[in-house]
Amino acid sequence: MLCLRTLLICIFLAALPGLSAAADQEIRVPFNFQWGESAQRLEESLTKVQARVVERKTVEKRNVLVVEGIPQKLLQRALFYFDSDSLNEIELHYGDKSWDSVQYAQFFDQTRRNIEMKYGMGRVIARQKTREGEILQTLIGYQWVQASTSLQLFLYTAEKGAESLRVLSLHYKGL
Repeated sequence: MLCLRTLLICIFLAALPGLSAAADQEIRVPFNFQWGESAQRLEESLTKVQARVVERKTVEKRNVLVVEGIPQKLLQRALFYFDSDSLNEIELHYGDKSWDSVQYAQFFDQTRRNIEMKYGMGRVIARQKTREGEILQTLIGYQWVQASTSLQLFLYTAEKGAESLRVLSLHYKGL
């Protein structure tokens, strides 16, 4: 009797829309790129959509291309990280300079919910407020991990009186 009840509960839960589908979706590399692509191949693709490399730098022994002009709503810039000319991370910065802290928080919450609908519940990896002198900094972060890719969502704010810096970022990393 207990086995039959357990089986019926499992069948019922499996039939609920969206419950099992969330974990079934694969985290894909943005813009149809693949982990391991070369910087040259990536730049050629970006040129086709009229995006432009605005900066080249080195961060933690990796080459980074900072790109603006990718035609995607609210995308301010994208950072492409290469280790030995092999793409292994993409960082996307979203937002609008006219938004206040409430609008950024709402956008962050909606983005988190959208991601959770696709990949399941995220794990909190950062939740902190610190003060450095007159600057109040807040960092909130979630993470989703699958076999070949991890995705992190962060909201960072730095406020000093009426001045503020706010960044909502998605970090896709090849594993």
